[in-house]
Amino acid sequence: MKKLFLYFSLIFAAALYSCQDKVEDVEGQLSFPPTVFSSSPTVSVKIGTFDLKAVLVSGAPLTSGTLTLKDEAGTTLYTMTKALSGTKDSLVAKSSDFNSAALPLGAYTMEITGVNSRNLTIEKSVPFSVSQTLYPAKNTKMYIAGEFNGWGAAELTLISDFTWEIKNVDLQGKAWKLKNTPDWTDEDWGDPGCDGLMNSNHAEGGNGNTDCKFSGLVNITFNDQTLAYSVKPAVNFKTNLSGLYVLGNFNNFEGDESKFQLKADNSWELAEVRLKPNDEFKFSESPYFKGKNYGDSDKEGTAAEYGPNFVWDGADAFYKITFNDATLKYTITLVRYPYPDKLYLVGDASSAGWNPGASVQFMKTADGKFEMYAYLKHTDTNGGFKFLQVQDWAGAWGKSTDGNLVQDGGNNIQVPTDGFYRITADFLTLKYTTTLTTWAVVGDATPGGWPANDPDPGVLTLTGGMGTYTLSIDNIVLTGGTHELKFRANNSWDINFGDSNADGWLEYGGGNIKSPGDGTYLIELNLAPTGYTYTITKK
Repeated sequence: MKKLFLYFSLIFAAALYSCQDKVEDVEGQLSFPPTVFSSSPTVSVKIGTFDLKAVLVSGAPLTSGTLTLKDEAGTTLYTMTKALSGTKDSLVAKSSDFNSAALPLGAYTMEITGVNSRNLTIEKSVPFSVSQTLYPAKNTKMYIAGEFNGWGAAELTLISDFTWEIKNVDLQGKAWKLKNTPDWTDEDWGDPGCDGLMNSNHAEGGNGNTDCKFSGLVNITFNDQTLAYSVKPAVNFKTNLSGLYVLGNFNNFEGDESKFQLKADNSWELAEVRLKPNDEFKFSESPYFKGKNYGDSDKEGTAAEYGPNFVWDGADAFYKITFNDATLKYTITLVRYPYPDKLYLVGDASSAGWNPGASVQFMKTADGKFEMYAYLKHTDTNGGFKFLQVQDWAGAWGKSTDGNLVQDGGNNIQVPTDGFYRITADFLTLKYTTTLTTWAVVGDATPGGWPANDPDPGVLTLTGGMGTYTLSIDNIVLTGGTHELKFRANNSWDINFGDSNADGWLEYGGGNIKSPGDGTYLIELNLAPTGYTYTITKK
């Protein structure tokens, strides 16, 4: 009997302790204060229609909650208080309650307060911004420009916080950059080091183009906060290799400068590589001769795995190479001949005469493209001018019988009449132009206004003749206020200059130039090949 009593006593004690633990657990839960389980918006919201929402949870039943919207200055724009119930409830302010569509861009704060039946309280502030994009970003727009689209502006899409994307782009192995305006008027980014991190033109030292030989359809992402970017194939193709490179004596048989892109199943392409007579090279799976490599097989158009070096017997030029890693077939086709990095004008039609040491350097407008304004005189076919790539006759350029540029042995180039010419040379297309120009200053700030009919008033005269680059008009009366002016050639807008940055430097098609005020002025247009500028000097 005593044993039975002791047994029931132990059961009762265990049950008592168990109930005590449960009471303590419940007490702990009830003392749990309210907290904000979730809220929206957070960080950023796109301007327009959106709601404010906060979800609260609590150990003890919730009794009330308050939601307040404030602007950056702390001014209350909207507030609401609602009776709450249960251990989980929400506060919601509909877009129409606070007219979200009327909120201007800027910073805001949503203040959230919750109270439970034990009078425990939560207060939380959630900052966010109203922006032009769904996700937060440093820029409102992003574009890609490069040789592949004529340095135009293809727009990227903001796909997540600070991350922009464009899909299915073929960079063609050429240079490109990113920019936040279509017309280069603000910030742009490039990665000349090909290290996966963009540099801003606003940074010290500026930046350069991204020229990492990407080709084939790719997807590009860019984080405008960290400046990291990625270029990845848009399609995954079959291949037997992890990569492919051209290694030769021109790169000491190592490095990733001449990298192929996988364009289709087993099909690789290198958009451009320079080969010179007697250059030796191979195709390698890695930039350091690891893995497989391919060389000459003595069969035209077919490579041999681990074969001897190819030896180039063609002209010094840039070539495209294709290679199939299944059939080992390859092609090498001409892309272009080398174009000069610098260009000079020489000839008795110019101020330099036929002295290479006195030749005048062109302005480089892009890789392989040059421009100059100069006074040229008409000569017979024994005279004229040529282009030099160094201040010497080696590699001089003249015109071919079909009128294109040709190196070493080309004919002299003549102009039909004396005058001030715009001269261009494009070594990508082997074309050149000579356009006779007459210049005028026009605009509602000038006596002639914006010209409706030819000829233009306000004609500028070349000061000094051959070898000079300044055109001027003296004693011209300008009107101030909001009136403006520009420079244009040949009574047409095809060639015109403005000053978008109001810094005295001219840009083709640039913005109108603000009048300096009422008065009489000397206006000078300087088209020297060192840069195009102007001055407006009050008399």
